[in-house]
Amino acid sequence: MAFWSDAQIEPKRKFKFIVTISGKTDNTTIPSFVVKKVTKPSFTISEGTHQFLGNKFYYPGKLEWNAIDLTLVDSGGFNEGETAEGQVGTAASGRQDVDITRKILNILEQFGYQDPDGTGTALTSGFNNGSLKTFSKRAGTTTVPSIQIQQLDSNGSVIEAWTLNNAWIKEVNFGELDYTSEDHVEITLKIRYDWATFGTEPLTQ
Repeated sequence: MAFWSDAQIEPKRKFKFIVTISGKTDNTTIPSFVVKKVTKPSFTISEGTHQFLGNKFYYPGKLEWNAIDLTLVDSGGFNEGETAEGQVGTAASGRQDVDITRKILNILEQFGYQDPDGTGTALTSGFNNGSLKTFSKRAGTTTVPSIQIQQLDSNGSVIEAWTLNNAWIKEVNFGELDYTSEDHVEITLKIRYDWATFGTEPLTQ
């Protein structure tokens, strides 16, 4: 029976979801409460063609998982209990940095990004100690080793879970500022991954 005639059947709702973005450290973990919107995994199957006289015939080719878009609300500072002005990272009091822009830049650095000043310093000081860095897939996927999209029912149980395998950040847009707006600053990410796994079990950390 359809959900409109059977109260035991309920359609999945867009706003009942949690996204977990677990980094290998607190400074590269994005808290779930800042996630505003996310696109679910999707895929495209390429096609090959064969033409004969006035007809065209299509054959399925390779499957490609499409990147997802993630929208975050930017937050700043440290969580409650922090008193050390200007301190970056884990505070002496044990409280954690919740600045999302800084967390993403931490991820970028662990991913292998090095600005020109850093490259110049590495070259002039001798780079045999591993100070000269570039991007690698290993660094990108181990800095944030797990990303999962969980859809929930009315009781908070996970009824659908998409795990992004070998995921890494492909694009970042830190948003815009506007004197006429009172909206929150939003950060948008594009996440690339090799494939998505569907299930009903949340990730265990």
